[in-house]
Amino acid sequence: MSDFQEMSDSAIVQAIRTKVAQIIAENRKLRTEAAKLTAERDRLKTDNRAMVHKIAELEKRIGVLEISGGMTGAGRNTKLARQRVNLLMREIDRCIALMNK
Repeated sequence: MSDFQEMSDSAIVQAIRTKVAQIIAENRKLRTEAAKLTAERDRLKTDNRAMVHKIAELEKRIGVLEISGGMTGAGRNTKLARQRVNLLMREIDRCIALMNK
């Protein structure tokens, strides 16, 4: 005989109630954890966007500093400044070509 056949009806009902209560408690716990993880994910996305923006600003600043340092004739920086200016000139030429189309 199976376990259920050996148990009385009231014992079966009680076992089912216990399991349902456990499932409900676990569901609540998982929902709470999911909400916390969602909030953390959203916070991390916001932090990531801010960091990407900050990196872009710092890269622009580095470019400006390289150009300004190169213009003063500081050896190695002169080469970097020339490369940066050449890169900017090519980008400007590309933009002009696109506008002429």
